[in-house]
Amino acid sequence: MKHLIIYSHLNPDSFTKAIVNKVEKVALEKGDEVKIIDLYGDQFDPILAFPDIEHMFMGKDAPSDVANYQELVSWADHMTFVYPLWWAQMPAMLKGFIDRVFTNGYAFAYGEDGIPVGLLNGKTAQLYISTGNSDEYYDATGMLTAQRRVNDDGIFAFCAIDANSTFFGNVAMGTNELRQGYLDSIV
Repeated sequence: MKHLIIYSHLNPDSFTKAIVNKVEKVALEKGDEVKIIDLYGDQFDPILAFPDIEHMFMGKDAPSDVANYQELVSWADHMTFVYPLWWAQMPAMLKGFIDRVFTNGYAFAYGEDGIPVGLLNGKTAQLYISTGNSDEYYDATGMLTAQRRVNDDGIFAFCAIDANSTFFGNVAMGTNELRQGYLDSIV
């Protein structure tokens, strides 16, 4: 399987990076071909600019960085997204990646009836989302359901990608044993 890992965290020693390392290790042990996108390491520009709009809606070529990332997404059978939840959302860096890379005409298209059709059929995605609060807190407040609705349905299903979100709660204040348990659950 061709496995693309996309992650967003500015600290190369973060728990997010530890998850990436574990996902990569497990994938390689399964015989997957693995490529990694480190959005901070790549110094990805998350700002949706006019050249992006020209590409999406005016028939212009994709900006070169977008075209390169779209080639990687096209290459992949499976994608793993790894990031922390900040202010109840994915980091702006990753949101900008989705805005600029999962574009109209590439990841989805509007039919003549105006109904969108996903274009990335046959791909799957796993999201590993770490949080500062416990899973119980986020479940009780409806945040886990909201995240799944926005991510799994609103972003990925919209593009015809079958996605699943996994949450690792209480990462910042939890114990090393808790964090190790999360890493051990990645198989």
